[in-house]
Amino acid sequence: MQDQFIKKYWEEENTLFYLHFHNARAVRQIELTPVKKVYLSSEQPDADDTTLYDQSIDDLDPDQKDFISASEFEKIWENGRAGEVQIKERVPKTGL
Repeated sequence: MQDQFIKKYWEEENTLFYLHFHNARAVRQIELTPVKKVYLSSEQPDADDTTLYDQSIDDLDPDQKDFISASEFEKIWENGRAGEVQIKERVPKTGL
């Protein structure tokens, strides 16, 4: 059994993904956008308009720089739970 952790940014969607793979399949995922943070797992694979990554890790074609430590992943994961969507508060613009 092998665990691998990936941090990958998709510029076209302005989204940062953290993925935990077990035996080359995603078992946990965190999706960060400017307005929300979504936590998914194999037990809770859908939330909001997001679905747990269902392709092989090889399909991501990860670079060496995309691999992160388990502790880096867990640091982000500990702030939420699977199926949770956290909406980031927007700071209202103030006039002059």
